[in-house]
Amino acid sequence: MTASNRWILGLARVRPGDRIEAWEHRQPRFTGTVSEVVPQLGIAWVLEDRTGLRRLVSIRGHRLRRSELVTSA
Repeated sequence: MTASNRWILGLARVRPGDRIEAWEHRQPRFTGTVSEVVPQLGIAWVLEDRTGLRRLVSIRGHRLRRSELVTSA
């Protein structure tokens, strides 16, 4: 199992600039770049790749894992 396939269990090691996937109900919801993290509250702000919108993500409401940056050729 690679590092990108492991689920993030807490936000203590997540930093701005990290890329993550957010999953909900066993389905991927979005991928983006972390802009802010509040580990004490279990939340992070993520800039979504597809829309460019900033989304609030809760560790309680989503399953998170690290994501690689995918570029098109």
